[in-house]
Amino acid sequence: MSFLADGFVEAWRLITSGSPEVFHALGVSVLCTLLAITLAALIAVPYGAWLGLFRPRTGRAQVFALRVGMAFPTVVIGLLVYAMFSRRGFLGSFDLLYTRAAIITGEFVLAFPLLGSLAHGAAASLDRRVTETALTLGATRGQALRRALGEIRPAIAAAYLAAFGRCITELGIAITVGGNLRMRTRTLPSTIQWELTRGNFAAALAPGLLLLGLACAAAVVTHRLSREAQR
Repeated sequence: MSFLADGFVEAWRLITSGSPEVFHALGVSVLCTLLAITLAALIAVPYGAWLGLFRPRTGRAQVFALRVGMAFPTVVIGLLVYAMFSRRGFLGSFDLLYTRAAIITGEFVLAFPLLGSLAHGAAASLDRRVTETALTLGATRGQALRRALGEIRPAIAAAYLAAFGRCITELGIAITVGGNLRMRTRTLPSTIQWELTRGNFAAALAPGLLLLGLACAAAVVTHRLSREAQR
C-alpha cells in the first residue's frame, strides 16, 4: 500500500511542479488529437448525416463499413499508416514517419468511422418529414443536409467528444508511427508505457492521472450532451 501511496505523492509532485516531459507529452497528445478529430469531423459528420438522411442504395453497405472501421484495433491502424509512410510506402518520400503528422493521420483514420457512424445514427433518427418538406419547398439536398446538421448539433458535439476520448487514450498508433521520441512525439499513453518499462511507477502515474482527468472530463460532457440530444 505504501508503494502505491508514495507513487501518488510523487506523481502529484511531478504534476504540480510542471514536469517538462509530462506536460510536453500532454501538449502533443491534445494537439494531435484535436487536429485529427477536427479534420475527420469535417468529412465524416456530413457524410454520416447524408447516409442517415437520404439512405442511398448502397447506404447499408457503407454504414456497415463504418461500423467495421470502429472495431479496428489501433495497432492495425498504426501498421497501415506505417506502410504508407515508410521508405517503401507510396508516401515515403514525404519523410513523415515518426512525426506528429503520422500520429494525426493515424488518429484521423481511428476517429473517422466513429464520427461517421454516430452522425448517421443521429440523422437517421430525425423525422423524415422535415427533410421531405424542405425538398418539396424547393430546397436542395445540400440545404436540407445543412438544416439537419443544425438539428443534431448536440449529437455531433457528443460524437466529437467521444472521438476525443477514444483518440487521446490510444497507444498503438502513437508508438507504431510516432516512434515515442522524447520531447518530440511522446504522448501521455506512450509516456506511461515508457516509464513502466524503466520501472518508474510514479513517473508513469503522473501522465496517467492527467490522461484519466481528460478522459473523464470528455465522458462527463458527452453524457450531458447525449441527454440534451435525447430531449
